[in-house]
Amino acid sequence: MAMAMPTFITRPGLWKILLLVGIGLLLIAFILGWIGFGVPDWHAFHRYNYSSQEYFGLWSYCQDQTPLFNTVCNRWSTAQNELFNGSKPSFVTTADGLITTGMIFLSLGLIAAILAAILPLLAYLAAILTLTGFVFLIIGIPIFGAQSTNFSKSRGDAQYNKRYGFWLMIPTIVLSFLAAILFLIAGYLYQQFGFGNVATRSKLRQPVGGQRMLGPANQLYGMPYAARPGIMQNPYQYQQFTGQPGPSLLSQYIARRMPRYYGGPVIVRRAVSVVSQPVGTPAYVTPAYYKSAAVAQPVNAPLINLTGRTIVGPLVRTA
Repeated sequence: MAMAMPTFITRPGLWKILLLVGIGLLLIAFILGWIGFGVPDWHAFHRYNYSSQEYFGLWSYCQDQTPLFNTVCNRWSTAQNELFNGSKPSFVTTADGLITTGMIFLSLGLIAAILAAILPLLAYLAAILTLTGFVFLIIGIPIFGAQSTNFSKSRGDAQYNKRYGFWLMIPTIVLSFLAAILFLIAGYLYQQFGFGNVATRSKLRQPVGGQRMLGPANQLYGMPYAARPGIMQNPYQYQQFTGQPGPSLLSQYIARRMPRYYGGPVIVRRAVSVVSQPVGTPAYVTPAYYKSAAVAQPVNAPLINLTGRTIVGPLVRTA
């Protein structure tokens, strides 16, 4: 026996809430991730006790010159020649490629999620891109964290620790994963219960409430499908009485739009009198002793007085 879904899941506007929350989470991850991606404060160490601190990230290597109270930073292309005999540590290169790719996919996922507010099915694309970025980040961050610690241990550094640039990537990973899950759920709920886009009103004004339910296919209310009164009042019984599917939707629409047939046009002729009008009578006033009658037959036809009918003829003078 299938279990009924909770009422709040079937709400037509729930997908909008999940989509907007996912966009918010991914936007925070986007900001934190690119800040951490660009700063050199990832791994710090002291070569000896009470010596100046050195630290590096994905792009540059820095030294705090204690006597001068100054910090000098150089990109890895310069620092590797001065400090590492022209060879940058391999884990930095590996983490650089993985994390860069992850952040690019994360950015594309955010763009797709924003577009999903207009085209909701793009929520699936946003989820795929975000999950792909999450996978690259979840691989690259641990590689840098573990290998940088081993690097300091192998050199015999007195002290070493991770700085804020590295730790900013942790919430980036968590928030991107949550956003991807919300995008998937939002896309599914939109297909099942939703309609329109984020700007569309979710609750329609009708007695029952909720989403408007569509009737059977190829059925229009008020169409005379057969001569039986019951079918004319209820078009959905057409197939039940006739055993055949109803007419096409286009033919029903055309039938509703066609006006009723009232027969051909009737031409009414009026006879014109050449008798002069009384002097002083305005041209637009018909004298009282003139009368005109509609002629439904040719003017020259003979007049026939039928019982109970008024003789119809041309204008005649009554006085």
